[in-house]
Amino acid sequence: MKKRQIDIKVNIQACSGCRLCEISCSLSHEKVVNLAKSRVRVSDDYDHSLFIPHICQLCPNPPCVITCPTGALSQNPDTGVIWVNQEACTGCGRCAEDCPYGAIWYNKEFKQLFVCDRCEGQPGQPQCIQFCYANALQLVSAVGEAAILA
Repeated sequence: MKKRQIDIKVNIQACSGCRLCEISCSLSHEKVVNLAKSRVRVSDDYDHSLFIPHICQLCPNPPCVITCPTGALSQNPDTGVIWVNQEACTGCGRCAEDCPYGAIWYNKEFKQLFVCDRCEGQPGQPQCIQFCYANALQLVSAVGEAAILA
């Protein structure tokens, strides 16, 4: 049985910068509150008074997968989720450079590559959505709807 792709809409204007998405993600995946271990990141754009959530948009033909020289990244054909083989990752950063959404990054301290996995294997919707009280992160009702709202 095919799993449905879980699309997450990012509404930049709604983001308050509370970082509950990052906290809930790191706690859910790593069992620790550590923003550096979150699979979603929020960056600050002080010049425009914005906070910008960065989360994988499950690109068709994802540049991060295509550019990876070691084959450490692959995409689930059913869900679109990017899978990471941490042992094969060298931390070269090419995937991060080529991601149009700034949604994948290598943490040198932990020697680990981070990208949203839509909380695969966990019950319910992704944790970041459940704790985003500003509704900056929302489930998209129809696959293919524009995911980034500025």
